[in-house]
Amino acid sequence: MKISYNWLKEYIDLSLSAEETAEKLTLLGLEVEEIEHIGSGFEGFVVGDVINVRKHPNADKLSLCDVNLGSETVQIACGAKNVAAGQKVPVATIGSTLPVPMDDGRYLTIKKAKLRGEVSEGMICSEAELGLSDDHSGIMVLDDSLNAGKPLTEALQIEQDTVFEIGLTPNRPDASCHIGVARDLSAVLDLPLRNPYREVSLPDDSKGLDSKISIRILDTDKCGRYAALMVDNVSVGESPPWLKNRLLSIGLRPINNVVDVTNFVLHEIGQPLHAFDYELIRGHTIEVRSFDKAKEFTTLDSVSRSVPPESLFICDDEGPVAIAGVMGGENSEVNENTSTILIESAWFNPSSIRKTSKQLALQTDSSYRFERGVDPTIQLKAAHRAAKLIAELSGGEIIGGQEDIHPVEHEPKQVSLRIARLNHVLGSDITSDRAAAILKKLEFKIEANKDETLVCKVPLFRPDVAREIDLIEEVGRVYDYNNIPRPETAPFIAPEPLSEVEKFQQKARKAARSLGYKEISTDTLLSGKEAGMLADETLQIQALNPVSQENTTLRTHLEGGFLKAAAYNLNRNAETLRFFEIGHTFQRDQSGTWIEGVKEEVHLLMGLCGTSSKENWQDESKPFTVFDLKADLESFLNFMGFGNNFSSKAESNHVLLYTSGKEEIATLKRTDRSVMKGFDVDEQSYTAEINLSALYNLDLGTREIRYKPVSRYPVFEFDAAFVVDTSVRAGIMQETIRKEAGTILHNVTVFDIYEGENLGENKKSIAFRLTFLDSNKTLTIKDVEPVVQKIVQSLEKEVGAILRS
Repeated sequence: MKISYNWLKEYIDLSLSAEETAEKLTLLGLEVEEIEHIGSGFEGFVVGDVINVRKHPNADKLSLCDVNLGSETVQIACGAKNVAAGQKVPVATIGSTLPVPMDDGRYLTIKKAKLRGEVSEGMICSEAELGLSDDHSGIMVLDDSLNAGKPLTEALQIEQDTVFEIGLTPNRPDASCHIGVARDLSAVLDLPLRNPYREVSLPDDSKGLDSKISIRILDTDKCGRYAALMVDNVSVGESPPWLKNRLLSIGLRPINNVVDVTNFVLHEIGQPLHAFDYELIRGHTIEVRSFDKAKEFTTLDSVSRSVPPESLFICDDEGPVAIAGVMGGENSEVNENTSTILIESAWFNPSSIRKTSKQLALQTDSSYRFERGVDPTIQLKAAHRAAKLIAELSGGEIIGGQEDIHPVEHEPKQVSLRIARLNHVLGSDITSDRAAAILKKLEFKIEANKDETLVCKVPLFRPDVAREIDLIEEVGRVYDYNNIPRPETAPFIAPEPLSEVEKFQQKARKAARSLGYKEISTDTLLSGKEAGMLADETLQIQALNPVSQENTTLRTHLEGGFLKAAAYNLNRNAETLRFFEIGHTFQRDQSGTWIEGVKEEVHLLMGLCGTSSKENWQDESKPFTVFDLKADLESFLNFMGFGNNFSSKAESNHVLLYTSGKEEIATLKRTDRSVMKGFDVDEQSYTAEINLSALYNLDLGTREIRYKPVSRYPVFEFDAAFVVDTSVRAGIMQETIRKEAGTILHNVTVFDIYEGENLGENKKSIAFRLTFLDSNKTLTIKDVEPVVQKIVQSLEKEVGAILRS
């Protein structure tokens, strides 16, 4: 939010410099993020009279202009399409420096130059080049009455100013205007505040505008007040320099003397206004209402928008003329032919405006204030202030009478402040009189001051103040936290102990780190296209009010975030990516976890992408394989205490499912090529996604770790090769071997896979190494042979395996 230093001085006699004022504002909680000095002195800039314009002989897009600068006539090359003879234009003469920096941060100094063989002695400027606006569509055309050679500063009557960019927090709608900021400064500097709205005298409201306009509020839940005034015999035209300067200083483009006044009042007191062309209001009727269906409506920016159901509209006899609190309509816009205007000043429900603004992805100066909450008492005064200014600047006259429909009354809150509590929280020794004086300067009404307790009536422009602690904050920030003495001692507060779930997640995080993975944190929202590549649409949950149109769908898995992080790092020449993330996933489900229909779980993803080792003088670089990740996943499960309490089963050639009993606990997969292409990942990637919620609920990892002595007896190794169909998976055979071998089987691994013509068509040989161990004796072939025979018979029965050797 932009606040003008010069504008502030209209309401408070500031003796502080702009930099000192910025420091005070930051200490008050209105953090100044940037200070900008505007309004160049325009040394060397003058009014030029374009005498003649002709085509450049050597450049199609340039014109040669003969320009009278008062003391001389010079030739200037110009690329603007709108330059024409007879215009008065701003000219930067030789030696002058443009006030707006170039892309590289340097400032351009005008020199005599040759452009395509033709001399150019100056520059005809656009508004953007002068720093007056962002308009660089063509040169700026000045008032025809100006004399050639007149200094541009005098011609434009532009004042130099300092603008503060304030990072306004959502709880301070009162500070979204110049008077609100000036109020805070007047309190901290103990200076009087000149508030022109205190001087606005309201006429007897018994006389309405019934003969001119009929106004009804049909949706009182969304519109608590609607005030209206009318100004007749208006001559719409250019605003005076003082008004233009005020708007230009905060980055607004002056439009005309009617619209500019409504913008001025908005930024002065924080009350959005809208001016309608009275003659364009069909049936001379205003209805404030919402519709149960979406409405197509063209706003002032000439954009046709589909406004969602239940959005609030301002309507005439035939339909909408404005989206309430957001933007007016093109069909009732004030134009150069307007002679009578209707001024709207209303209070709209913040939630309603916020919802409409977000759904339309359209935030305006008006919606910004309405959705935070405007003062419900200022509507009529703001309308009168605007009507008076418009009448003065346009030669119009205010039509007698006013409308002020007020179906919802707002009562100010009453909050008590104990001085002992104030000083205990702040560590100060502020007296009750000092605290009362501070609050009065902030326009809180002190109802009572006794027994070291203040009873305060909170002004309605401060919806953020509702509790005693809020009053303590108000006193503290104005008193200045720097004035509070540093305590000699401080209490030691022990951190709150972690819950069992948090401890489990911390253990998982430690396990992943110990395996060499780096933690990442990614967005919980994906685009619809990204989400569609990872999960079926029936599982996806769309955000009702997404932050952006690109991120609209809650993630069903963590894989999307890993792939986006992988693409980002690969594009920056990273070669070895070992990432993990712990985060929430969301899927549609009939029952739901916390919210009906939404299954929410905590997952941990480990992902590999790129090379496991870099190229060196001894070895070539090696890409990661699925077995690298498989080893890490099983190490992770062992670290977490699950040991032999899981089994794995191949779901497809590239997906391995891990279960514990009937519970799915992890999925290991090789990322599909089409998915990698969709996420712009060029290197093969692998992911293992572990359901931490399921692991925790199994309660197997909390078993006590016990020492098991190393066996004194040697192991007995037995190698066996089996011929099976090529479709048979080694993992299934391993599970059968473990099941049939019993407790003496210590380990089983695959050490060879062979395919050849001598085995037969669609056949392969898988060789296993079985390691047997008995902690009570030395095993011999006589002990092992019956077990092997049992394994051979089971494998032959289940998968048709034939013992080869």
